[in-house]
Amino acid sequence: LRCIIMIKTIVVNNYALIRDIVQKILEDNSQIELVHKAEDGFDALEYLEINKVDLVLLDIGMPRINGIEVLQKIKNLYPHIKVIMLTSCKDKEIVLKCLNLGADGYLSKDVDCEGIIDAILRVHDGEMVTFPKVSDLIIEDMDYVRKQIEENTKSQKLTKRELQVMSLISKGMSNKAIAKHLEISDKTVKNHVSSILRKLSLNDRTQIAVYTLSNNIF
Repeated sequence: LRCIIMIKTIVVNNYALIRDIVQKILEDNSQIELVHKAEDGFDALEYLEINKVDLVLLDIGMPRINGIEVLQKIKNLYPHIKVIMLTSCKDKEIVLKCLNLGADGYLSKDVDCEGIIDAILRVHDGEMVTFPKVSDLIIEDMDYVRKQIEENTKSQKLTKRELQVMSLISKGMSNKAIAKHLEISDKTVKNHVSSILRKLSLNDRTQIAVYTLSNNIF
């Protein structure tokens, strides 16, 4: 049995309807206290500067500053605060990027009310929680990549530049962003990605990211 504690929580979403729905879901739970409804990331960060918060329910697609940037700021400034992404985005690369940046949970907005409450309680207890449909997407790639890792140490065939590109892909960077970061052309990045996929027998960028994280290639 969990001890009865109050988990001070804020929800960050630019839609008032979503904020109100989350409030309605949480208000009857004796262990969760919704202390603030932030209309965007700046609102949330300002609130966190002067208020004690245990957990943040954070959307991704918001104006002015997106949820991924907010996640990164929260984890840098307040590493003790748990963050659950609550979003309609199910892109595998975005999921991996959020988890790589320290998100403690990732829930699709089609999760039910009990699922949100359960996720908050479990994350507060130190677990990592993702909505099953999202988890399945990642696990599918992890299982495939695990087999590739077990076959041989293919990463030894990679060049230093290819390892750099893999590391940046695992951080969720686009080809354009990688090109700018490494000061090379977009075409060169594409060639590196194609070479990595061929050498590691992988199928797409998501599997490159999973392979990188699984092998601690940074």
